[in-house]
Formats: sequence, structure tokens, C-alpha cells
Amino acid sequence: MSTVTLIITTYNWPAALDKTLQSLLSQSRLPNEVIIADDGSTSETKLLIEKYQSSVEKLGIKLLHSWQADEGFRVSRSRNLAISKATSKYIICIDGDIIMDERFIADHMARAVPGCFISGKRARLSEAYSRSILNTDTMPSRLSKGIARGREAAFRSTSLSKLFSKKTKSVAGVHSCNLSFWREDAIRVNGFNAAFVGWGAEDKEFCIRLVNSGLLNNEVKFTAVAYHIYHKESSKSMAAYNQDLFDATSKHSLAWCEKGLNEFMVLNHHKPTQLESQH
Repeated sequence: MSTVTLIITTYNWPAALDKTLQSLLSQSRLPNEVIIADDGSTSETKLLIEKYQSSVEKLGIKLLHSWQADEGFRVSRSRNLAISKATSKYIICIDGDIIMDERFIADHMARAVPGCFISGKRARLSEAYSRSILNTDTMPSRLSKGIARGREAAFRSTSLSKLFSKKTKSVAGVHSCNLSFWREDAIRVNGFNAAFVGWGAEDKEFCIRLVNSGLLNNEVKFTAVAYHIYHKESSKSMAAYNQDLFDATSKHSLAWCEKGLNEFMVLNHHKPTQLESQH
């Protein structure tokens, strides 16, 4: 059984992160370590993580707070910093506004195979239901009327998952709030592209480089259930620029980014040239 690290991205929303960590404690399969990839939150987030430290470590889970200075939306760099600290062979990424079904980790690990990364879906909670969950001890239910979008993503069925999940070279349905991969595969493509600043396409660009390196997207449905807490959309001022970066990676079949994990790690492997990256 492979070791697994859960990476949770967060930025100044401890109330949502609290729910994420609550759902961690109820997992049927616990990760070996959890790394909070913090993009510059204030001390309130640090205090919340410290509150969970003893209860998480009593379960045999190492909990790390990976913090970087607040210099704008730099989630790619924050994930890379967390990946560089990870010690497990397999990595699952979620956001700090995700509430995991109790079998979330187990579902990812049951489908983790060489040659693939996994992309899952999310059920989006309404604003009112999210407010209720954040202000009470309530946890989301797949039967709740508070699911605003993606109700099918809240339904877990092993038989339907086998029927509708597929392996593909497409990254159209990728979301980094429900994504997993082998650490060595992330290292091979130099991790997330830190040239991405602001919201937009950094997850798909990472995954298209994984595809260009020879992997398939194991797009799972009706499993690895994740509930997304409502929040206002992030600024899309950098969306066009980030889309151009993604388009260039896709057009040239790139498997490597120049600004990635190598900021934090010495990558002792052969870096593929553009020609070698093409399929």
C-alpha cells in the first residue's frame, strides 16, 4: 500500500479550512501526512492549524504548515513548495474550501495506478447552505437541497463509477480541488507552473504537461466525492494571460515548465526537450 500526502491549499479563510480538517478526521483511509499549502494567510490560519495539530498527530498523521509570503495569488508556487516538502509517493490535492466524503482518500488510492493521474468532480453548495454549514456543526449530505450545482458529483456508486469513469488525454474537466498524482510524475514535469499568477488554468496546464509526458487523465465519476463551499469568484484579471500560457503549452506539446519545482528542489533527472515532449 503506497504512502499518500494530502495537500490542502488555503488563503485567509480559516472557517472553511476548519470544515476541511473536520472531514479529514473522519476519513476511512487516513493520509500519511497533510501539508497546508498556505498562500500567505494571517496568524488566524496558523492558530487553527495548531488547534488541530495534536488530534491529527494522535492518528499517526504528520501535519505541516507550508507558508509563503502574501505577494498576490500564487497558488502554483504554494503547491510546489508543499510538494517539495512531501515525503509520500502519492499526492492528493484539494482546496481549503472542500469538504471530503469519508471515503475520499480511500477512493483516490483505490484508483491510483502508474501511468495515470486522477481528476475528480465536485458538488457545489449554495450560498445559504454553505453559510449554514460554516456556522453550525452540520456537514453536507448528498440528499440536501443545498447542493446548487453538480448534484451527480455528490452521488457515490462503485458500479456507476466503473461504468462512467474513463481514461483520456483531455484535461477539460480538471479541477485542482480534486486531483491526485504520483510525486515522481510531478517532479518529471517540474510541478505546477509558477509563471501563473492570479486565477485561471494553472491546474489544466499542469495536467496537460502530465499528458504530454505520456500519462493519461483517469477522470473518475461517482467516487471521490467532494463538496465545494460557496464563495465569491476570484478576480479574473489574469485569466486571459494565463489562458495564453496554457495554449502555448498545449500547442507545443510541452512537458516541462521553466519555473516550477526546481525553485525548491534539485531535480536529478533528464529534462525533456520540446521535441522529446511531443507525441
